Amino acid sequence: MTIQGRSNYAAAVAILFLVATAGAPAANAFVPRVLQRAPQSIPIGTGTRTGQDSNAVSASNFALDATTVTEDKKTRTQRIMEKTPLEGQTGGAGGVSTWDALVRTEANWRKVRDLKAFPYDIELGGIQNGIPPPFTFVTSHEAEGNKLAWDVLKNQNEQASIIQQQCNTVLDYDIIVCGGTLGIFIAHALQLKGHKVCVVEGGKLQGREQEWNISMDELMELVELGVLTRNDLEEAIKTEFPVCRSGFKNEETPTSGGYSENGIGYECDTADVLNLGISPKILIENVKQRFLAEGGVVKESTPIKGVVTSDSLGAALDLGDATDPITARLVLDCMGNASPISRQQRYGKTPDGVCCVVGSCAGGYDKETNLKGDIIYTNSEIQDKGKEGMLQYFWEAFPVNIGRNGNEPGSSDVKTTYMFTYLDASSGRPDLLTLMEDYWNLLPTYQPSITDPETDLDIKRVLAAFFPTYRDSPLQPGWDRVLAVGDASGIQSPLSFGGFGALSRHMGRISGAISDALKDDCLSKDDLATVNPYTPNLSAAWMFQKAMSVRLGQKVDSKFVNRLLATNFEVMEDMGIDTIKPFLQDVVRVDGLVGSLAGSFKADPFFMPAIVSHVGIPTLVEWLGHVGNMCIYTVCDSIISPVMAPIVEKMEDKQERFKMRRLMEAWKFGSGGDYILPRDKLQ
Repeated sequence: MTIQGRSNYAAAVAILFLVATAGAPAANAFVPRVLQRAPQSIPIGTGTRTGQDSNAVSASNFALDATTVTEDKKTRTQRIMEKTPLEGQTGGAGGVSTWDALVRTEANWRKVRDLKAFPYDIELGGIQNGIPPPFTFVTSHEAEGNKLAWDVLKNQNEQASIIQQQCNTVLDYDIIVCGGTLGIFIAHALQLKGHKVCVVEGGKLQGREQEWNISMDELMELVELGVLTRNDLEEAIKTEFPVCRSGFKNEETPTSGGYSENGIGYECDTADVLNLGISPKILIENVKQRFLAEGGVVKESTPIKGVVTSDSLGAALDLGDATDPITARLVLDCMGNASPISRQQRYGKTPDGVCCVVGSCAGGYDKETNLKGDIIYTNSEIQDKGKEGMLQYFWEAFPVNIGRNGNEPGSSDVKTTYMFTYLDASSGRPDLLTLMEDYWNLLPTYQPSITDPETDLDIKRVLAAFFPTYRDSPLQPGWDRVLAVGDASGIQSPLSFGGFGALSRHMGRISGAISDALKDDCLSKDDLATVNPYTPNLSAAWMFQKAMSVRLGQKVDSKFVNRLLATNFEVMEDMGIDTIKPFLQDVVRVDGLVGSLAGSFKADPFFMPAIVSHVGIPTLVEWLGHVGNMCIYTVCDSIISPVMAPIVEKMEDKQERFKMRRLMEAWKFGSGGDYILPRDKLQ
């Protein structure tokens, strides 16, 4: 079903229910709640600030082969990366930041930019209009896939006793989680619900040395689920600072007042958003050991060659010729946005948007001022890169290892800094090395305590990645018994890098839905599609990415993005913490959205025509549709769900009950109703 079709279905059910329950007692007052995004660091070949995979790619006009470039011809990036320490390098999400890794990332980025979209029906398969089928990683056709995997799956079903069939213990596991860096968290959550779970990781299941940045309320979500303990937090949190800055300025200079007053920009500080630096190495190891101690299975250094799935028999993983296949009732794809499963599903499609990120973790900054972070910050106008288009550069920075509980200034000179930009995947766009060189050149302006990054900094890691995003997210299942989770599904906001924070907000919902699916045997792709439903607030966020980027060939006022965001953030700051904090945590709600838009129009009414011209009428109309659905979902969650929930729980049809539970969850998360506003936390 298309996104619009899914949204119309949800809205139709809501309207029908309102009619059916006319005259019913008024529901309790709506208490909105939601969680957030949490960025962390993003190394080469992966992608998120909170741990995630990215399929980086790019063809470069620079010489990338270190074996053929003399020292005097090497770029600053190559010289720096070849000196970067190799200690602490790991596989998987954000594992390595070597020059060779950048070369591979560039190659992938080029493939993405060179790809031309073409129509292809994955379900139909075969050659279509001269287009060959994609590489088959997942198949439900017995003539395809690994024969041994099919044989094992059939034999286990044929040899099962009646008791095994009744208890659903025919196969090796209830769930196999593919990808362990973030998958270990969802695996443990499902284990706690009584399911037999196996995690398969292609490399070593371990976190890297560099800190992830996240917020305490995200972590507490996992504590409440039992996935983390308070001792985990005490051990893993290495950095805590009071506030993060958001700012949008045409130049790096002190400002006061708003954009309309100074003509330069606006900045503000927000407390308790991405203000914790946690050690992924400690956190992942602690969860992994508890998972193993409670009977879970982890298969490390075990690349997955493919998946075979049958609606009646189950699913089996092909682990190569040297390893026997393993079977399960359900396979979860936690392999990030570079997942071979999602790539197969999206065969012939190009990304609708991309976030390119470069940065580093380094020592040598001023200790006395290394006391707060930047969530999103600009200090320059839109950069005109000629044929490569116009790009607005954004900055993000977090102190590293400054300790907790109000340590005195001077505790650490280490920080992580990122420069990122939003763009399309057109072939003319710049390579990552171009962005990397711009990063080094602009870094002293952003961090004035240094003058030359190559000589002034002790660079520990260099980071470069790109994050493709798709408007049809979250990704619907393409096969029975296979479900994408986290970044593999595209559940993260198109404005963020995804990862741990994006997963943590949905951990309770997804683990509960998967547990229900196993108990009620709702494992068809149509049933599982309700676990990754259309959410209008996620779709509405596309408008923001559109407004913060410039199409290739489009020319705009170089101050456009800063004027837009400075005005909007000043309005949100004036509206209070209940408006600006959810937005910074990638949660879009009707109350904050409508209020901030009205305030922005009042503050800068003559700017509205420029905004409409920039994003385009079709995009604006589509966005208004998503906003309308947000309003419907908000009403459904606050008024219909309280009345509907007792009725749903009494349904005898397990499949219908399963789907209606998922529908109510879609209303809650699609409206931002799961987010607990700061004012409600104080009550």
